[in-house]
Amino acid sequence: MLPESKTDTNLAVKLKNAVAYETAGKYESALMSLDEAISIKADYEDAWLIKGVIYSKLGKCSEASNCFDKVIALAPKYPIPWRLKAATFVSINQHEKAVDCFEKALELDPLNLEYRLGLALSLQKLKRFGDALNCYSEAKKQKPSDPQIEYFIGIMWGNMADYQKALASFEEALRLKPDFPNALLAKGIVLSKLGKKEEAKQIADKLLETRSTPEKETPKESQSLNESIKNEFKAAQKRFNEKFSTPA
Repeated sequence: MLPESKTDTNLAVKLKNAVAYETAGKYESALMSLDEAISIKADYEDAWLIKGVIYSKLGKCSEASNCFDKVIALAPKYPIPWRLKAATFVSINQHEKAVDCFEKALELDPLNLEYRLGLALSLQKLKRFGDALNCYSEAKKQKPSDPQIEYFIGIMWGNMADYQKALASFEEALRLKPDFPNALLAKGIVLSKLGKKEEAKQIADKLLETRSTPEKETPKESQSLNESIKNEFKAAQKRFNEKFSTPA
């Protein structure tokens, strides 16, 4: 067996190569480097995590899920593989499985607002609106002044065709953040649904005057899988650099 210092140096080279290949979009080469790293240290969690991320980007969801399961087996109290596994299921519209994974991630990290909002979104996809509303209520307890939460609640009420409640939520979001263009746009749409055409027109005129670019209408969990895992990849990359930095 190689001495520990030599092993760590070899790991650093393999993992940094994998990161460089991934950044360049050379996913197959990145996977080869990760496999080489795993051959040196079979139980290295972040190598399996990044391998799962790359498989997800390639649309190989079963392979990705297997990699995340490997991390879960190695680190049962680590919530990120559950969150990434949930994102994988979301990408293929398997929201029942996504809900299970988000719930497990929240058991391990109960204060993570992103996990809770992701769970709420998957519950909405399953039309479990009552459960989704409970999620949003818990999210509001964690961060009562976050206008995005009220906005998401308004979207849910709108999907349920309860436009009065949707309007109240969008107005609350705008109270918390007056320059929230998506909430303003959504309010205008709801006013139109309620037959309040003149008020809706005033909002449309205001949006045109400000020429604001609307923010994205959905949280991370409803974006493409590539976007939803970007921060997790960067976090693992940082760990690579900190833990396996090659001595000068």
